Amino acid sequence: MTKTYSLRLDEKTRSDAQKVFDGLGMDFSTGIKVYLKQVIKTNGIPFELTNQTSGLERSLAELHNGNYKSFNSVDDLFKDLDNEEDD
Repeated sequence: MTKTYSLRLDEKTRSDAQKVFDGLGMDFSTGIKVYLKQVIKTNGIPFELTNQTSGLERSLAELHNGNYKSFNSVDDLFKDLDNEEDD
């Protein structure tokens, strides 16, 4: 049995998504169903959340490679930050 659900979207998001779905030969409802099936299949969001992931990966790589500064005191940290602003 299927049910009807309401989804609140701004018009631009709806329109842009519809263009993508049209290009794939499907209507909006089918596109949303395909997305939800992928959520179930992957047990998560079926795509990489790039902004957060890439920033985290970059930070972890810098840490792993020793590309970071350490300070003996908060005063030393603030002095370094002040020097960076002058550059």
